Amino acid sequence: MHRLKIKLEGTTSNVTILARSKTAGNIDLLKGTTTVADGDFQWITPATNADGNLEVIIFPQTVAPYRTEEGLLKITTEEKEVRYLAPETMEDGNPLVEFETGKETSIRLQLKDAGNLEWANKTMWVYGIQAPEESAWRRLFPTINYTLYLSWKEEYGWYDVNKRNPSDLAGGIAEDDQMCWAAASSNLLHWWIDRNKNYIEQYVAQGKYLGPDYQYNAANAKTEDKQESQIFQAYLNSFINRAGYIDEGVNWFIHGIKPSAPTMTNPINNAGYFKDIFPDGVKLCKNIAGLGKETFNNTIKDALLNKKGIGINIGPVRKSHAINVWGVEFDENGDISYIYLSDNNDRDQYIFWGYGCTRHKIVYVTMPEGGTITGYKSGELDEPEDSYIPFNRLVTLDLGTEYFEAYFNNK
Repeated sequence: MHRLKIKLEGTTSNVTILARSKTAGNIDLLKGTTTVADGDFQWITPATNADGNLEVIIFPQTVAPYRTEEGLLKITTEEKEVRYLAPETMEDGNPLVEFETGKETSIRLQLKDAGNLEWANKTMWVYGIQAPEESAWRRLFPTINYTLYLSWKEEYGWYDVNKRNPSDLAGGIAEDDQMCWAAASSNLLHWWIDRNKNYIEQYVAQGKYLGPDYQYNAANAKTEDKQESQIFQAYLNSFINRAGYIDEGVNWFIHGIKPSAPTMTNPINNAGYFKDIFPDGVKLCKNIAGLGKETFNNTIKDALLNKKGIGINIGPVRKSHAINVWGVEFDENGDISYIYLSDNNDRDQYIFWGYGCTRHKIVYVTMPEGGTITGYKSGELDEPEDSYIPFNRLVTLDLGTEYFEAYFNNK
């Protein structure tokens, strides 16, 4: 048989936990083998050990049915009921595929609050993005890193606008080497226009849209000298090649609000290509600083629940780099454990290897003075254990659906 050990931490009063399993099968005492039957699943009340942890004996079987909505555990409090899906990996980091004969699986539950468990062991993508098949993730460079890579496909719904000159190799100032904020803004805008497609098409049909072509030209992304995004080109035409801010870039394009940096080129482009739709003072794009564990998790959860796009700044504040977030994975406690990023500095990698999104492990670093810093691991095999790349700002972009509806209803 197989043993499930459920280790409880945190507030456990008034909490009921049931385990789900198939309960019918055959045991051959002579051969020492078991076979699970094709019967219904049942909910089992675990035994409570002397240490307060729970234990369930189940038939050996595949884990796959316990990653569906019904889950492996049912956790009930006075306020709500949540389901816990079987984890993807065991405590030693190996994949969990089978509940094997003669072995045990340990599950640690940090019962902070029932709401947090609603996110446990889930993979969530930004609104409107289609999850890829699991086999689409590739480990391209196993001798130097453990990073997983995902190629861009139109049907996925995320974008990877890249700078053509990610670094100044020639010794002078490249055309767009400092325009990461504009590339990240462009990715968010392509996503935003896609999600608002019906409204945008009506706006275009009225002759109201006067901005650049917003189609993403994936073929151009495979070359070094062509621009895949005319939205990004609009930034290059309108600003000098210096650092800026994702949220200010997006709000300039949508609302016509002049960014604080960088300097604009002449003639001045006031943009505001959708300003007629939104009342004065409305800003769909916002930035959030102070990314400790709680703020980081709460901001991204809010974006996922409320259909917002996500940008992020990485590295030290004064030397930060602006990129995009397209999805996350949650651990057994409902905290973000992995993040899916697209980096506008990897055009050469896209051309040669075809990837546009990477998966990275999240770390929460406790500071000596208290509080936490959130960052991610680069994925390099020789990366020091205490090394990480910090996040310093999150950016969220609201769809603005209610404003579009009000605009067209009034028309």
